[in-house]
Amino acid sequence: IVSLCTRQVRRHLVKCAVACILFVSVMRVTTPPATTTQHHNQITILNNSNKQQLPADICDKLLATSVPSFWTDYASEIKEAAVANATWWPDEQANSTKFNAWLDQLFHNHYQIEQLRRSSILPPGLDASSKVLGIISNRIRYLQGGKLGQASPPLHILVTGGSITAGMNCGGNHLGLTNPGMREYRVCAWPSRLEDLFNRALFDGADVVKVTNLAVGGSSTEIGKILLEYQLFPDDISDELLPHVVIWTHAANDVQEEDIERVYYEHMPGYVHAAHKVRLCDDHLPLVVMAEEFYGYPDWKKVTINNINKMSGMIYKVARWFGLMAVSQANVINHNVLANMDKPEFINNITADNGQELHPQMGAHIGMAWTVFYNFLVSFTDTCDIKRSSSLSGVHTNNAINAKRIGSYTKDSKATSISTEWQDHQKQTRDVCSTYNDKNAADGTIHEPPCTYSFMVNRMTSISKATDVDRKIKEILVSVSGWQAEGYPIRQPRAGWYAKVEDASFSLKVEATMDTKFVTILSMKSYGDNFKGTKLAIEFRTLRASGENDRAMHEITGYHTTKTSIHVPHKFELPNGGVKKGESVLVDVRLVSGSYFKIAGLAFCRY
Repeated sequence: IVSLCTRQVRRHLVKCAVACILFVSVMRVTTPPATTTQHHNQITILNNSNKQQLPADICDKLLATSVPSFWTDYASEIKEAAVANATWWPDEQANSTKFNAWLDQLFHNHYQIEQLRRSSILPPGLDASSKVLGIISNRIRYLQGGKLGQASPPLHILVTGGSITAGMNCGGNHLGLTNPGMREYRVCAWPSRLEDLFNRALFDGADVVKVTNLAVGGSSTEIGKILLEYQLFPDDISDELLPHVVIWTHAANDVQEEDIERVYYEHMPGYVHAAHKVRLCDDHLPLVVMAEEFYGYPDWKKVTINNINKMSGMIYKVARWFGLMAVSQANVINHNVLANMDKPEFINNITADNGQELHPQMGAHIGMAWTVFYNFLVSFTDTCDIKRSSSLSGVHTNNAINAKRIGSYTKDSKATSISTEWQDHQKQTRDVCSTYNDKNAADGTIHEPPCTYSFMVNRMTSISKATDVDRKIKEILVSVSGWQAEGYPIRQPRAGWYAKVEDASFSLKVEATMDTKFVTILSMKSYGDNFKGTKLAIEFRTLRASGENDRAMHEITGYHTTKTSIHVPHKFELPNGGVKKGESVLVDVRLVSGSYFKIAGLAFCRY
């Protein structure tokens, strides 16, 4: 009764009070059996019958109740939204009494407010979360038929990560439901579930939030940086749909790196800067979120507990330094998992596996979606509350220096130099952005491609099959012997450019459409016998209009002892500043040792 009154008190205080009194009177006479209340009419934002009454500001909806009350009152919607579209066999899932009972248990025993509140490591900055809320409000008004100057795109969240986030084994379960097997099954991966949570639980199915999952199996933070830096996005991501939010989930692969300090000092800051440059001229977006989806296993021999704890600490330190949002599913379930490693049946109820898998199953993906959704809900509600209070009290944020422009840290960073470097970086960025037209400055993006030529095999892009790789390589291929495109989007071997004979070679010629200074080659490293002793020799030659040409030699190895297969980017600077627009780069590649190699991406770029 109190909850019903609270929801309506701002607009219908008198009516609500009368309704509550009448309701209490009826309840004294007869009490019907308890039922699960559905709230579709109460949380519908785009319902045709009431859209004219909706506030333009989403904050009016969020502040109508508290987050704990929302989580309780709308439990059925939250559970349904996290699973409804996440299977190829919806009837089997919907009709399974065992599945529905387990889902209730997972939600009520492990993902209630008292557990979820531990997942909040750091909130986002007020300015960034305010801009995100503004995008949501504009989208709602647009879908309602409001007159805006142009179509307002959905809030776009882009997620990068490894095989866990890509959905490897996310359909696995202990419930007897059909299992799609050990493959990247994106429809049930947690980012897909997150999109449904936003749109189904908050917006009655309207297309208000779009989540793009760019996770690739075996990808570290270094790979994520390349994806963002060179904007290797799906074809349907136009300039207007560049991400407003970027979520990092590379912990599971980073924790296996031999040099974990390098991850902290180079790869993670590089990732953050690459994410920020996606909307270079926006002082606050994209909002970058560090999300820890990996909680580790004490009996898993590939990493130590010490490294797992280091990884958690690194996530906090990076988020604190750059002013990012940070969340951790590990904080929600870690103790329950680790304290019950001897009880597989107990862990099944949390992750839907026995607790010994690198790729956790269905329960972990449902839980991760709930965790991230909860943190955004808290952030949005807090931001609305702060903004409303600030407008009344006259308190405002100081925008003289914004967190997005802070530089990287090093082992030798000194506090006395940080302020000057920070201000210099901010001034340099604003000087660059001032050279672009008003439209670019307004939407925070610079509509200038970073690369002359680039591709990376990814199921979310137009390069996902062997035929795609073959088509793309042939755009610049001069000659080939012993290399060919093969593989599949999902099952092994994955699509790529493969050598399977000794002394295999190929040559490329790239005509620069812009000043081109760097070449990145994405190759696989693995522990298999076919990778032992493999070595690739690469020669770059520049063809300049002046006739002053240069060459440089490099080598790449394909073997490592870590018991997993990963993709590694190798970034090479072309000699003497590279080539200008209209000039060319020649590349000769030869397998000088071994008889097996895989390349999964190439990029010839300005930086």
